[in-house]
Amino acid sequence: MPSHEGPVSFRFPLALSGRATLRERFDDADGRFHIDLEVHNDRFGFLFGYRGSFVCEWMPAGPVPPRLLPLRHEPRV
Repeated sequence: MPSHEGPVSFRFPLALSGRATLRERFDDADGRFHIDLEVHNDRFGFLFGYRGSFVCEWMPAGPVPPRLLPLRHEPRV
């Protein structure tokens, strides 16, 4: 799968990349969202990970102010 940086697209060797496993869930018992992330490389094994939880407050959304819109839009094919 190609990577993108601005107008440039390129393929990054999978041997130097990692594969991510992400698990997310909501726990009714504690009322929190939980996230577990691990990134592994076929040659080097475990690279890094993250485990945590959070609560969130749902707020009504309105129109997005122009200053918060993306500075650029890049179509992907």
